Amino acid sequence: MTGVNEIRSAFLDYFAKHAELPHEEVESSPIIPRDDPTLLFTNAGMNQFKALLLGQEKRHYTRATSVQKCVRAGGKHNDLDAVGKDGRHLTWFEMLGNWSFGDYYKLKTIKMAWDLSVNVYGLNQERIYVSVYKDDDDAIVLWKKHDVANPIVKLGEEDNFWGPAGNEGPCGPCSEIHYDFGAERGCGQPDCGPNCSNPARGERVEPCGRFMELWNLVFMQFYQAADGSR
Repeated sequence: MTGVNEIRSAFLDYFAKHAELPHEEVESSPIIPRDDPTLLFTNAGMNQFKALLLGQEKRHYTRATSVQKCVRAGGKHNDLDAVGKDGRHLTWFEMLGNWSFGDYYKLKTIKMAWDLSVNVYGLNQERIYVSVYKDDDDAIVLWKKHDVANPIVKLGEEDNFWGPAGNEGPCGPCSEIHYDFGAERGCGQPDCGPNCSNPARGERVEPCGRFMELWNLVFMQFYQAADGSR
């Protein structure tokens, strides 16, 4: 893999044609959401599928894959203050995603994500770390079915729980795939790990750059109301 086009094409091709469960390839929705008053900009791939996830809309498919154009420059998911401080935050980017609308859940989600990461993208298994929501023991059991070389990390709600895109909407625990670029890129602290926020050692004070989140597997199982209840 040498470029963005190859990464994008391999993702769509895998889920549309080669995955255990073929997905419908769906075009990116507009940057300005058509029918979502909770958002100024489209900030995640799941935005255009909210009605499907809630069971309010039916389409001819129950599985989808997409490459969504996103903007994060305000509101809840705002990356603006982090731009330029590390290599992982942008205001304008594409989000690759695969979606199930009542068709499959954690077992297949984890299996296909691992297969694509290791067997298609060819990532070094020794450098892959997985994090899960602290109370999601089911995800840990399912990840252990694969050759995950490093300990599975439990993280809290801030890191491994996907909140609704606006003030209310679908949400749930998530599991992330991280890539380890090596200790020389890290902060040097003994507690360094996925989602490390320690400042790196050196002349310039920069965020730790050892671990990069590559994929967030979101298990949508709740609806969060405007008052915060689920």
